[in-house]
Amino acid sequence: MKLPEGYEIRHARRGCYEVTKTVEVGENTKCHYLTNFRNQKAAKKFIEAHVKGEVTIDPETCIPTPDFK
Repeated sequence: MKLPEGYEIRHARRGCYEVTKTVEVGENTKCHYLTNFRNQKAAKKFIEAHVKGEVTIDPETCIPTPDFK
């Protein structure tokens, strides 16, 4: 699966995949940390739902709703 533009899955360490999104604001580019997962498959499912607007993320804990496993 090719990731949508701006999304990235980074293998931070064993059992931790971080999902970030790059956003261009005027001439500046900012990378926003969204959340992390234990496996890459869950991260991809999260991105698919996030693009469709089916996900909410708690700003303090970075935990998405619904849960992706």
